[in-house]
Amino acid sequence: MNQKFTLRDLVRSHIDKPELLRMQLDAMSRQIPLVYLIVSVNVVGVAVAFYGDAPDLLTIWTPLVGVSLFLLRSIAWWRSPKTFQTPELALKELNRVSILMAGSALALSSWCVLLFPYGDAFQQSHIAFFISVTLIGTIFASIQLPRSALAAIGISGTAFVIFFMTRGNMVFSAMAVNFIMILSVVYLLVKNYFKTMIAFINSNNELSGANDELQALYEELKFHRDHLADQVDARTAELKEQTLKLEQALEAERKLNEMQNEFVSMVSHEFRTPLAVIDGTARRVETRMGDMHSEEIRDRMTKIRGSVKRLSNLVERALDASRLASGRIQCHPEAYNPKQLVEEILERNAEISSGFTIDVDLKRLPETLIGDPDLMDHVLTNILGNALKYSQKNPHIIITGGQENGSAVISFRDHGVGIPRNELKRVTERFFRASTSTGIQGTGVGLNLVGQIVDMHGGKLEIDSEVGNWTEVRIIVPLETEYEIDIEMDSPAEKLQANMNWEI
Repeated sequence: MNQKFTLRDLVRSHIDKPELLRMQLDAMSRQIPLVYLIVSVNVVGVAVAFYGDAPDLLTIWTPLVGVSLFLLRSIAWWRSPKTFQTPELALKELNRVSILMAGSALALSSWCVLLFPYGDAFQQSHIAFFISVTLIGTIFASIQLPRSALAAIGISGTAFVIFFMTRGNMVFSAMAVNFIMILSVVYLLVKNYFKTMIAFINSNNELSGANDELQALYEELKFHRDHLADQVDARTAELKEQTLKLEQALEAERKLNEMQNEFVSMVSHEFRTPLAVIDGTARRVETRMGDMHSEEIRDRMTKIRGSVKRLSNLVERALDASRLASGRIQCHPEAYNPKQLVEEILERNAEISSGFTIDVDLKRLPETLIGDPDLMDHVLTNILGNALKYSQKNPHIIITGGQENGSAVISFRDHGVGIPRNELKRVTERFFRASTSTGIQGTGVGLNLVGQIVDMHGGKLEIDSEVGNWTEVRIIVPLETEYEIDIEMDSPAEKLQANMNWEI
C-alpha cells in the first residue's frame, strides 16, 4: 500500500511504532561513531589548511576542543546500552542524538564562517569542500533518523547557501545553486529511504502476524493429529451411547405396548366374567319367574348387583387409565380433615370389609391439611381397596396416622399375599401387576394414579412388603404446601418417555 509522507512525518517522534524506534537506535549505534570520525578528520584537515593564516583560537584550540568532545562522545556512546526496555527510553536517546547533531551542525557552521575571511581562494574552496563532504557524509550516516539528517540540511546547508550567495562571487553563487540541487536530491533520498523503512517494518509486522497465524494453525493441526484417535473414540462412544439409549427407549416402548396389550386382554377377560354372571342369572330369573320365591329372586338380584359393581370398578379403573393418557388432572386445593376423610372411606366400604379386623389409630394425625380432598379420597380408597383385595386369607388391616419431619403420614398395613422385593420399584408403573396378584382381579392402573396424585400434592408414596406376610403403604404429604389451582401433568408423549425411563 502506497503511503504519503510529509515533512511532518519525517521530523515527528514515532512513539506509536516501537519497531521503528528499535531499528533507528540499532542503526545509530553503529553509525554515530562514523559520523564523529568523518567530522573529526575533516575538521583537522581544515584546521591544518588555515594554520598560520587564521588565529590559533580557530586553527588549534577550537578544533582541539571539538575533536576531543567528539572522541569523548564516541567513547560514551560505545559504553552506553543500546537496548531499552520501553519505547519511551529509546525515543529519549534518539532525541538526545538529534539535539547533539543539530548542535554540532550549528557549531561547525559558525566555525567555518569565522575561518572563511582568513583564507585565500584555495583555502576558501577547501571550506566549501569540507562543508559538502561533511554534510553529505553526516546525512547518509544518520539517514535512518530523518530528524538528524534534516537538522544538518536545515542548519548547515541553509547557512552556507546564504553565505555563498551573499559573497558577490559568481563561483560561490554557482556553488550555492549546485549545493541547493544536491541538498534537494538528498532530501528526496532521505524521504524515500524512510518510506522504504516504514514499508519494511509494516511488511515485517504482517509477515510476523502471518507466521504467528501459521504457527497457531500448525499447532491446531498438530493437536488434531495427535488427538484424532481420541476424538474418533469419543465420537464413537457418543454414537454408541445414543444407540444404546435409542435401543433402551425402543425396548421400553415395546414393553409398554406389551403391558397395554395385557391390560386390554385382562380388562376384556374381567368384563366377560361379570357379564356372564349377569346374563346367566337374568336368564334363570326369566325362565323360572313364576316358580321362584322372593328370597331366591333377592339372592339372584344380589348377584347381579355384585357383578354390576364389579363392572363399575373395572370401568372406573379404565377411566383412570384414560385420565393418565390424557395428561391432565384438575387439582382444587382446599383445607380438609384427613381423620374425617379416612373415617368416611371406612364407613363407605363397611359392607365389603365386614369380615375384616381393621385397627385405626389417627390420634397423631393433624386436624387440617391442604390439598384436593376428592383426589386424596381416591388415593386412600384405592389403597384401602388393595389391602382388602389382597388379604382375604388373613383379614387384618392396621391404619395409623401421625407426623414425621414436617409431614403428615397415613399408613395402611395388611397381612395378605405381599409383593416380591424385586418388584417393589415397579408397582407404581402403569399396567404393572405383581406376580403374587395372579387370580385376583385388577388392572395395574390404581397405584400408578395414586403415585401421580401424591406427587401433585408435593408428597411421596412409600411401599414395603414381605411376600406371604404383609404389605405396608405409606402416604407422606407436607403439612404446608403451596399449590396452583390447575396442576397439569406431563403430556402423553412426556409421560410415555417417563415410563420408558423408569427403572425396571
